[in-house]
Amino acid sequence: MSAMKYKIRMLTLILVLCDLSLALKAQEHKGREGHIEKFRSMKIAFFTERLELTPQEAEKFWPLYNDHEKKKREVSRYRHFRPRNMSEQLADMTDQEAEEMVDEMMEARKKEVQLAAAFHEDLKKILPPKKVMKFYITEIQFREYMLRKIRDERGSGPKAKDENPPPGSLHP
Repeated sequence: MSAMKYKIRMLTLILVLCDLSLALKAQEHKGREGHIEKFRSMKIAFFTERLELTPQEAEKFWPLYNDHEKKKREVSRYRHFRPRNMSEQLADMTDQEAEEMVDEMMEARKKEVQLAAAFHEDLKKILPPKKVMKFYITEIQFREYMLRKIRDERGSGPKAKDENPPPGSLHP
């Protein structure tokens, strides 16, 4: 790796770690908002390290990704307003109500798929094919990393060897 690329990666990593540090302090004061910010900072650090984006790619990637995440939250918001225990309500529903609810759920899923497809097409315009693939792999790795972290913090389940080190470590 050239000295310039190394310096850019190190500077990016330092900035992300500073951002993570600030997010951790804010977390103490803001409860849930702090947890969300901490999660986002960890995600940025994780993705930045794994994707090895050039400054030009990062300049285009992060606004696109943030916009996609915002749209994804809006589309998936439907599920958050639905009762958690549908089976109890199902007994009291009419067939018409059940059909309407299922149709709404299917529409939300269709929108999620359309959104993902549009994001994928936009991603291909700004990143080379290998980095697009690396992005999808990184998404899965981050999800697995966070699930392990949550499980470990709650003390449930075995403490697995950390195949995906936390953001900030300089593993290739």
